[in-house]
Amino acid sequence: MIKAIIFDMDGVLIDSEPVYAKNQIKCLNHFGIKVTEEDLIPLAGGTKIHYDQVLNPLLQGIVEREKYDHYLNDYYKKHPVDYKAILNPGVHELLQYLKNKDYRIIVASSSARWEIENVFNLCNLNGYFEFIMSGDMFKASKPNPEIYLKSVENLGLTSDECIAIEDSEYGITAAKRAGLTCIGLEDLRYRYDQSQADYLIKKLIDIKDILEEIKNEKN
Repeated sequence: MIKAIIFDMDGVLIDSEPVYAKNQIKCLNHFGIKVTEEDLIPLAGGTKIHYDQVLNPLLQGIVEREKYDHYLNDYYKKHPVDYKAILNPGVHELLQYLKNKDYRIIVASSSARWEIENVFNLCNLNGYFEFIMSGDMFKASKPNPEIYLKSVENLGLTSDECIAIEDSEYGITAAKRAGLTCIGLEDLRYRYDQSQADYLIKKLIDIKDILEEIKNEKN
């Protein structure tokens, strides 16, 4: 029986990757580095390792990474993301449905805890989630399964009692390595390999139908 739903944040609860890419482009352009969103596709759903692999060659010989990171952080302080505007459709409706059905709900995101809390505060999501698992709690990011293994442990459940909601290849891989059923939110913009997902949906509210399908299969 499925008892808990574990949500990723970026790309699942919020459609953040296009905003992050545009901000990167503006900041790189400030230093005379011309890139397109196509060039930054490998950053979508990526970890610090992937950021280093993409950004360091672009910055080399032009600006030190530390100076660039400082400029990027300062840019975000001056131009905070309007997370409420990029909340994915159906989030509140789905979370309320899950709460009414007594599913336990948590988030397991590679983002830092303060970023998750900021999104939750701005988007009025705090009342739905039992607890937060953030990337800064772990040495290794997705696709390492550690964040999901610890999530299941903290819930006091088994992997087959939990479902992960993911979008990126890294997130789906992490969930499957931890033994969870995974529902992938389809996104064709970033060429994610979502083939490992047990189910693919086009919109979040479709999770309701999948949960009913799983429930009927068990009966």
